[in-house]
Amino acid sequence: MAARVLLGPRLQRRQLRYTILLFLALWFLAAVVLIYGQQATSSQHLFRLGFIAPLVRRPPVRHGRMPLATPLADLGPREPCLGPRQRLLSESADDELWYERLEHVSYPKPLIGSYADLGLSQTWMTAEGRYGPYGFKQEDAGYKRSRVEWERVDWGQLQDECVARNAHRFPRQEGRARPRMERRFTWLNQTGLGLTMPGWKDFNSTRRTALVVRAFSGFEYKAEDMWHLRSLVVETALRTGGEYAVFLLVHIQDGKGSVFASGADYEAAFEAAGIPEELQPLAVLWDDGLLESWYPQVEEHRTMWQANQPLQLFALHYPEFDHYWQIELDQRFSSDAGAYLDAVAAFARREPRRQALERASFPLRQQQHSSYAELSAAVDAANAGASRAWGPLDAPAEIDPMGPQAPASLDWQWGVGEEADVIVTSFCAPVHGSQWVFAHYARGFAAATQRWFCPPAVMRASRSLLLAVHAAQASQGLSVASEAMLPTWALWHGLKLSYPPQPVFARGPQDEAWYGVAPEASPNGLGHGNPQSFAQRGLSWWWASDWPRHLMDAWLHGHDDDAAALLTEHRGQVYMANVALHPVKT
Repeated sequence: MAARVLLGPRLQRRQLRYTILLFLALWFLAAVVLIYGQQATSSQHLFRLGFIAPLVRRPPVRHGRMPLATPLADLGPREPCLGPRQRLLSESADDELWYERLEHVSYPKPLIGSYADLGLSQTWMTAEGRYGPYGFKQEDAGYKRSRVEWERVDWGQLQDECVARNAHRFPRQEGRARPRMERRFTWLNQTGLGLTMPGWKDFNSTRRTALVVRAFSGFEYKAEDMWHLRSLVVETALRTGGEYAVFLLVHIQDGKGSVFASGADYEAAFEAAGIPEELQPLAVLWDDGLLESWYPQVEEHRTMWQANQPLQLFALHYPEFDHYWQIELDQRFSSDAGAYLDAVAAFARREPRRQALERASFPLRQQQHSSYAELSAAVDAANAGASRAWGPLDAPAEIDPMGPQAPASLDWQWGVGEEADVIVTSFCAPVHGSQWVFAHYARGFAAATQRWFCPPAVMRASRSLLLAVHAAQASQGLSVASEAMLPTWALWHGLKLSYPPQPVFARGPQDEAWYGVAPEASPNGLGHGNPQSFAQRGLSWWWASDWPRHLMDAWLHGHDDDAAALLTEHRGQVYMANVALHPVKT
């Protein structure tokens, strides 16, 4: 009886402790639900983020080292494809660009870059000659081409038919360019891809490239934007026999993060996005909730920090491409876009790996070096023959490099004929010691680890590189800012980087400090330029410039009052040289 009396208070005290602990646990769970409830419109957000991928850092994903690349065989003759006028492009004069030979006009010399070294044609065109096939002045009585009902054009079907006509040219054919009919993006907890991280050895070459144009919901598509997008499809996808495919990657910015909650939610977001009817077959939606689902360990998903995350997921879900160009809505090609991108890719393919990084830090200025070969010789001398990126460069412990084993001795043939894993469109610089506004942003590895940035974030990346970045972000939370992501990961993994000498023009005199020093004056064999410079906002290709918009306005409206050397007038017509422009805001 005494034992029972003594035991009672103990049980009561123990029960009280359990009650308090249970209350605290319930209070904590309620607080978590409340916090997440403020960030999402449904409880699915909590499930999507918290209970799929635990916030623990995993070891680096290991796929082993790649074999040495061998030059790829030529794909063979391109089979002609149907264009928007439902005629073979090879037989349709109305779909042709109209060039003009202006023999009395000296072709302009760019501030940096080289037409000859890039293999780019020195063409002249009026705005009508450039965009006439795509609807420019189609409403005018004097329009000289057959008119097109653009809203009835199915660009996805035209691309798919073109690939089918050229199927014999490609190693394998799968997928289609009509993502509206085949939605692949899902939250991580709904994916059918499995949670293993695919790598370079999981896919065979397809010899095709995706042109992924970044867009956003609510964007007002002007006529100029439509001419530009139509030209991309015809000139890159259709005139190349399907070597490219064009997609519109649309950021839904409604703040809900629920686009992928259900098929109905996706369709509702699609209808509200304001995508023109003719572009809808090409559109792939994404939102911040999708990025949060796949990359819960990365604290930032905003485009200014992580512009590549949607492209990484695109490469994961659309593996039928070897390479992925990230293209902006506000860039323009004043001549054939497919020929331009082919020239850029061919140059990168011809480049050796030796001193590729060192060369990428120097913009080619023909006032200093008359050719790329002369610049390369000067870079070689400035580095005494050494090459920083001979295999993986400065990789942190969190990275298991996958690039091929470098040859034992330096030679100039390694990499020649090999596709570049990343092609940048402006010169590069080391992050440390720079004034870059995002220089401090490094997550998941030692901040002292060297990184490289090459703005703007308009780059071409291989599937292997994008999947390597995807794995590091999804499983380990490693992160740097957008313009440093692809070049840094390529160098860490020992992959091939290339900066082709794209012609860039200037509106007026430029600050010498912007381009850095010549190789002959370099203290360590690097260029020491400033890729963040505003460069008086007067460059034809840069991350921040107002001159491209002025050039387009003068060209489209037929006056050359702000032309410099890029525009010239002949017989009352204004012509533009062959150049890529960015940014061109509408």
